[in-house]
Amino acid sequence: MTTHATAAHTTNHAMGVIHILQADLELTGPAAVAAPEAHTVASSLRPDLPLARDGWGNPCLPATSLTGSLRHHAAPHRRRALFGDVYKTPAAKQQDDDGDGGETIAIASPVRVLGTRLTLPDAPPAERRRTAVDRHRAAALATSLHSRELLPPGTELTLWLRIDTTATSSPLVDEVIALLAAWRPRIGGGRTTGYGRAELITVRHRTIDLTTPDGLRHWLTHGGPALVDDHATVVHDRAQTAGGAPDEPHLFGRALHFRIADALHIGSGTRTERPGRRSGPAQILRDHENTPLVPGTTWKGLLRARVEFILRSTGIGDVCASVRDGAPGSCGTCMVCEAFGFSERPRTPADSTPPPDTAGARGHLLFADSPIRDATVRVRNHVALDRVFGGARDEALFAEETAEDGHLTLHIRHDKPVPDLVRAALVLALADLADGTLGIGGATTRGYGTLTAEPATADWLTAQHTPAVNTLRTHTPPAGPAPQETRA
Repeated sequence: MTTHATAAHTTNHAMGVIHILQADLELTGPAAVAAPEAHTVASSLRPDLPLARDGWGNPCLPATSLTGSLRHHAAPHRRRALFGDVYKTPAAKQQDDDGDGGETIAIASPVRVLGTRLTLPDAPPAERRRTAVDRHRAAALATSLHSRELLPPGTELTLWLRIDTTATSSPLVDEVIALLAAWRPRIGGGRTTGYGRAELITVRHRTIDLTTPDGLRHWLTHGGPALVDDHATVVHDRAQTAGGAPDEPHLFGRALHFRIADALHIGSGTRTERPGRRSGPAQILRDHENTPLVPGTTWKGLLRARVEFILRSTGIGDVCASVRDGAPGSCGTCMVCEAFGFSERPRTPADSTPPPDTAGARGHLLFADSPIRDATVRVRNHVALDRVFGGARDEALFAEETAEDGHLTLHIRHDKPVPDLVRAALVLALADLADGTLGIGGATTRGYGTLTAEPATADWLTAQHTPAVNTLRTHTPPAGPAPQETRA
């Protein structure tokens, strides 16, 4: 196989013009940027997925993460011209199919990513724990508890780009600036559960003309971030831009509003320290502003389980059970895996189903964190009872924090089309949530986790219920054996 590389759009750097672009971004939510080499065996002092860090132990963000995001943001027909590519000619593809090898073309990127820098706010990196829930027992799945370290909201990220041209004005530079101005990156993992949301603050452009004494002196006597000095021009400013870059659209064209009907407990995995006692109350999850929180992971897991249950109960197609003891997990091929994404699960020797073609895929639905507004946080005490004497069992008293009387907003967005059947089942799942049939968080069998829809959301769910049922009925196969699924 032969390979040819072309340095497209390159110039004689010794006598050209160097354009340095500095893009400043801010995280508007937590971000999980973990590197493969950082994945270690966790302990009580170390999360399963720690943040990627540099040689000095500071959190860092590889420039490749932002390069991929910016490339994906560009129009498909411009990605090769802006960011290079490695591809095979049609004739080469046919030759490879025949086993004869072929020609590979490599095009260098005219846009160079020089590096990144993170600046954390006063808040340190946070840690979140999460677990999967067994679909049949409706309880935590064994050995599924894990934690990950997160960058806090308000973290500032600086990205430097370099473009070499033959003139001080260049259509290529103007195109990259316009691309940055319309960019709303999602950084790191967990994008479908609200992680990594960021906004562009400013873009500065510094032109260094190497054919002039001043430009050459600046290039030779400065380096790194100092190349972008007071002579740089601000070509984009968030404060002067109305609206900013567009966000992903809501799946139903609106956000959904709920209130807590009783009490809600979503644990953080930690307990309050109490002097002289073995352990304090189990704490609820809070965000960086100390506000009680329903994380995007909870919304995604809860609604996916209910959508799976609804579609299996109606007998529409083959829908997998993504979490189940002794089962292979996500199939990677059904409509639910397409909408919610999937990851490869351990397979049992007795499993005869073919494995997915890939190790996993990101879903099309995006679930954001939901801060609980105007909530009253209280500590509720509980005790186990002695089954023989009927009284309180010794040393069985425990306490937990709960959020009561609060309001929260559910944002379900999408970046690709979602199957109509999944969309209809999701409407019915939300209706079950609003009716109290479906609870959220822990202790739903003893009075916790009931939500009620606000009037506007309740009216919308009522109006959407019949069309959703009709969509499922239209696609339901002819009557056959009754479905065996009886529990969510």
